[in-house]
Amino acid sequence: MIRNTVRALIIQDDKLLLIKKKRPNIGLYYALPGGAQESNETLEQALIRECIEELGIEISSSNLICVREYISRNHEYSFIMKEVHSIDFIYECNTQFLNNELRSLQADIGQVGIEWLPINEIKKTVYESEESLKSYKFPRTTYEFFKEYFSDQLIKPYSGKIFESIP
Repeated sequence: MIRNTVRALIIQDDKLLLIKKKRPNIGLYYALPGGAQESNETLEQALIRECIEELGIEISSSNLICVREYISRNHEYSFIMKEVHSIDFIYECNTQFLNNELRSLQADIGQVGIEWLPINEIKKTVYESEESLKSYKFPRTTYEFFKEYFSDQLIKPYSGKIFESIP
């Protein structure tokens, strides 16, 4: 089954806001805030809900920056996340309220924290592979970041309305 998910890319003062998670077989890792779209919910509504649940904040604006197709069997930890096939809608988000005291209102299973990681020091993954970001050098565009590290197939918004498939 294919599911739609939303992800929030929130950057402030050259730091990326990430969810810190822990799984028995892989230990600690980081993920962009977000989750699955529910029935009868728009993508924007899902994004707002997920940010409130996982971060305890409301986003003030969002801009779709890319769409990522994720197929778990193509990735390092497929033995843990079997049969996952999702379409991730990744939004650049702004919020009026941000501080170091963020707290989850409804944390996901395995969520152990929320952290601001300096972009120029990121050495761990935003998703499942601990090796994927070790050689990453900022700055690059957000699109290049996702294309290189997170896509099976990444679809880039073009002129805000037309999508172009990038192999």
